[in-house]
Amino acid sequence: MQNFKKSLENYVTFLEEAAAGEKEKYTAVLSYDPKRIDRATSNQQAMNMRLAKMEEQREAEQKRVGLEGLTFHEILERLDAQERSDFEQLFRRFECAVDTVKYYNEKCLSFVQGGLQMLGVTEDALACAPYDADGKRSENAAGTSLFETKV
Repeated sequence: MQNFKKSLENYVTFLEEAAAGEKEKYTAVLSYDPKRIDRATSNQQAMNMRLAKMEEQREAEQKRVGLEGLTFHEILERLDAQERSDFEQLFRRFECAVDTVKYYNEKCLSFVQGGLQMLGVTEDALACAPYDADGKRSENAAGTSLFETKV
């Protein structure tokens, strides 16, 4: 269980870094500085690849300790009082980091979409499909996200 906890601590720390990166990306977009936007976007792409790998590691470690497929709430129910306290704190940090990533990502998308609308660019004109977490082009217009995966 200690290895699972340690891997979650590393994952949560990474997610907190990703949240700071999303905030920087949003600030970069607001700055209208192309070099800053490019740097923030490149950093985000690297973070996304790292995120996919860390999520795989989390799933493997969770499976190794016999908690495969369980939500954080279900995991907490199976722990003793001391472990539960430690994991509750980790899960709160996890949730906060994910919420922060979502918040800044939504703000950034909204700002960019508003700018495109002011320029008269419609979503139909863009006609591109997003990539999924494995880097494959999705056939449908709806993207997938590791942050939407039930954990």
